[in-house]
Amino acid sequence: MFTVLEIMERIEVSLLILIVLVILLTIYLKDYIRTVFFALTIPGPKAIPFLGSVLVLKDSKATEYLGTYMSQLYGRISCGWVSIIPFIFLYEPEHLQAILSNSKRSEKNRIYKILHNFLGIGLVTENGHKWKFHRKLIQPLFHINVLELYIYHFIQGSQEFLKHIKEKENVKITSYINNLIIRTLHRSILGVEQTEDSPFRKGQTTMLYRLTRPWLLFDNFFKFTSAGYNESNQKCSLFNYTKKILEEKIKSEKRNPEFCLMDALIEVSRNNQDFTYTDVINEICTFMLAGQDSSGAALAFLLYFIAKHKDIQEKIWKEQKCIFENVHANITMNDLNKMKYLEQCIKETLRIYPSVPMMARVLKEDLTLDRKYCIPKGTNIIVSPFITHRLPHIFKDPLKFDPDRFSEENIEDIHPYAYLPFSLGNRQCIGYKFAIMEIKTVTSVLLRNYHISLLDKTKDIHMLYRVTLRIKEGVWLHLKPRNCSNFV
Repeated sequence: MFTVLEIMERIEVSLLILIVLVILLTIYLKDYIRTVFFALTIPGPKAIPFLGSVLVLKDSKATEYLGTYMSQLYGRISCGWVSIIPFIFLYEPEHLQAILSNSKRSEKNRIYKILHNFLGIGLVTENGHKWKFHRKLIQPLFHINVLELYIYHFIQGSQEFLKHIKEKENVKITSYINNLIIRTLHRSILGVEQTEDSPFRKGQTTMLYRLTRPWLLFDNFFKFTSAGYNESNQKCSLFNYTKKILEEKIKSEKRNPEFCLMDALIEVSRNNQDFTYTDVINEICTFMLAGQDSSGAALAFLLYFIAKHKDIQEKIWKEQKCIFENVHANITMNDLNKMKYLEQCIKETLRIYPSVPMMARVLKEDLTLDRKYCIPKGTNIIVSPFITHRLPHIFKDPLKFDPDRFSEENIEDIHPYAYLPFSLGNRQCIGYKFAIMEIKTVTSVLLRNYHISLLDKTKDIHMLYRVTLRIKEGVWLHLKPRNCSNFV
């Protein structure tokens, strides 16, 4: 039996412990609390309690509508929620410059850790010292002099592409593009021929699936679900497949006659003991998966626009005739550099449909914008090229396909942070020049041999958002062989 005094003492001790715990929890959650209070003052799509507003991503039409009219609907900044976690959307060029031009202000968001299960730890997912170390080692392998060595693979893939569509009139070109891209990546990245059992043929992330089901963001829960089980198996397949190729290369000590990234990374690993063979495998998986989605989607959207606009296709055709002596001439780096108008078309395609429509960052320090928004440290930021590229006060008539926006006369009028299909700053995509070169090569080879037009089933396209943008139902083209005698 406790006395009143003993009971009071126990209550005081319990109260003291509770106060200490509340204080410690408040300190620990300080940044989150500040972020939530700030987010509650910012307009955005309606959020469902505990689910947030991320469910809109399940509806591609709604996603495209919001992306196109976000600034008109909510102003210069807006807010979305993933469960109880707020994300601030920034899309004005001057705001993006404040975020991306200074690496000390932000870093990759923790949400990219979802991709650790799939991509491993590499350039796409990592921050800090490891990311800087890997970037420093890998960057020289994407220097322009090294990129020139990949052209052989691009030409080989493009010629096979022509063989596969030969004597076909009406084709779902996206199917052929996907096969072309994956074959070329196997040769240029892995240094092997693609096989039917390659796991990279069916690799896909569950990132969007998990974002729209916030309870699956917890790895300890997700791994017990069927989706988690499948992703784990997929990761093992990708890792083991790549590991087997790497081990065979090391054992044989034979280098490919043509340059490939894996051979180069093996050499880097031999000269840097902190860059292990496991790191090589993770980075190779990253390049294979990221390159497959982004290049394939960009090429599909580009061919859609070229087929839709006959006048633009004619300009590209005339440019090709000025560059090459005949329809069968192989492509050199000098030839690619001369394809100015085609490059304008690629840039305009990536403006309207950037392969990666959103990127996530987290602030490492407080940031003041427009002298009225003080965004707290720890705030999750969404940088959306999709939204920025469709701002009507930046790009007049933003839904119109107009390659002349990127002509030498007009490009200087574009804010340096108004166009960012591959991000900007120190986290800019390391392989963006590789992608542009590949797209140029394939398009050049195709249009020197065929005039392309849209079939009725592809007169209008609908976007499919799966972390990267894709075309729902694909692109159907009518192929009309060109008269090669008219080439010169």
